[in-house]
Amino acid sequence: MSKRKPESSDAPGMELSSQMMEWWAQQWTQGVNPVARIQLAWMQSVSEVMQQETRFLMAMADASRRLAECYDTHAGDPERMGECYRSIASEIGDHHMERMKTVAEMPNEFRRRIWEEI
Repeated sequence: MSKRKPESSDAPGMELSSQMMEWWAQQWTQGVNPVARIQLAWMQSVSEVMQQETRFLMAMADASRRLAECYDTHAGDPERMGECYRSIASEIGDHHMERMKTVAEMPNEFRRRIWEEI
């Protein structure tokens, strides 16, 4: 018994169905991948925001700890308390400015990532 390949006249619907499935699979994968890449870009941006906020909160916690130490050690000396407070406030101001700069750049970075994926 010889095995012969079905010809287009034997099963015309099968060949068309196979081609349609291949076309559909290509369209489906092309449609899903950009959405997944855009979601990944969004998640990376959210992750960076969370990291920035974590760094800022760590700086605030450190400043709070140092301010409590200042109260413990210089409670009777208003001049030294003022110096300590100004130093800590200056550092927190610097951290906050760095935070604001990063926040201002994030929309542009997010847009760039989205356009790269599109």
